[in-house]
Amino acid sequence: MYTIFFDAHGPVCQICTPKGQTVTGHFYATVVLPEIEKHYIERRPATGLRGIKILHDNARPHKSKEVKEKIASIGLEELEHPPYSPDLAPCDFWLFDGLKKHLAGTVFGERMQIGRAIQRYLRDIPQEDYKKTFFKWIERLKLVVEHKGDYFEHL
Repeated sequence: MYTIFFDAHGPVCQICTPKGQTVTGHFYATVVLPEIEKHYIERRPATGLRGIKILHDNARPHKSKEVKEKIASIGLEELEHPPYSPDLAPCDFWLFDGLKKHLAGTVFGERMQIGRAIQRYLRDIPQEDYKKTFFKWIERLKLVVEHKGDYFEHL
């Protein structure tokens, strides 16, 4: 399993869950979130994570006490994500379809090859596409509010 974070500028981090490991709250708090923190501290040494918001779904590990505490301790602001709303998750409505098409039919000899292929794909996406995705996300949020929470597919 791969965990991918991106922002309007491009990829933030991509983490391969070790074989046999499940993503637990502890793994998310001690492996995933520190990678996000590292990215922003390196990219924005003066401001770090100030003003950075994180959006992830409502999977149990994301909602654990340890994760909530880690998010608070590094200064991220967590955005609430409505349950069962893939239409509001940029990975679901934008990233995953293109990534699946890109990887379709490819045979990988080892896990590291998959990671490198994903990394290349993410890096090859023009920055403007990442930016447009967040504008689309805002438009989707507005639509849901205007339509009192209705689910939208194929917008």
